Amino acid sequence: MSNHYDKKIKFDNLIWLFLLLLLACFGFYKNGLSYYFSKQLSLIEALKPLMLALSGLISGILVDLILYHKLEKNYLLGFLISIVLPYNLSFLISSIVIFIILFIFNKFKITISPLFITSIFLMYLGHANFYNAIESKIPIFYQTLDVFLGKSVGGVGITSIILMFICLIILCTRFYYKKEIPFITIGTYSLLTLIYSLSKADSNLFLNLLNSSVIFVSIFYMPFNNYSPIKYNYQIIYAIIGGILIFIGTYFINNITGAFIGGFLTNILFYLIEILSKNKKFIENV
Repeated sequence: MSNHYDKKIKFDNLIWLFLLLLLACFGFYKNGLSYYFSKQLSLIEALKPLMLALSGLISGILVDLILYHKLEKNYLLGFLISIVLPYNLSFLISSIVIFIILFIFNKFKITISPLFITSIFLMYLGHANFYNAIESKIPIFYQTLDVFLGKSVGGVGITSIILMFICLIILCTRFYYKKEIPFITIGTYSLLTLIYSLSKADSNLFLNLLNSSVIFVSIFYMPFNNYSPIKYNYQIIYAIIGGILIFIGTYFINNITGAFIGGFLTNILFYLIEILSKNKKFIENV
């Protein structure tokens, strides 16, 4: 039975890996390759987004091989971290930091999610500058349609909202994916954004709704099996609180890093609840 379970988990992990590679390839094209073809960047500069995105994948693989002598979940965790990072962060720094944090978390069995902590740390280490090499030199203003079609400003692999929603549809077909969490999280954030924007007569309502960081965190970080609630009713509460805290972080801290900060606070809150509840288990541990 456990062997069958392990095979299903490994197959689902491969689907996650494929989807993340898809997002990374799009980010590589949008933020590097397209500018190389138009002769605005050298090949070395154009390759940087792809190398940065792969830094976490490589670090996670090393952690898995050193500690477990086989691929576990750290290669996915590393990839999920590096795919959201600012473009001016170096490949070497990203690789070292991700390796150290994942190694420590696994070695000492720390049960708090390393996704939010590592991402936030590296984002601010990179001065939270999510503009690519060209956007940093020439101000580019994206319209709502541009953002939806994948031209938004964000981390290495989280600029295409269409691709992220396609990933969501595919993940929802997997038995182990907690599909209620992303829908409720995005729904809660969207409702609060609608209310807030209407009260402030904000003309950027649709751009605020199409926040690629919020969508990425909701789809990939919040439902991740090992760090989200097991039971359905707890998942609903978790997602609602997550949507509220992500909204607060996005509007009152930063429109990109705020989504990760909100998700981190939600993750910490549920671990505190679990500790205080003693005999009740809320968080997955596989």
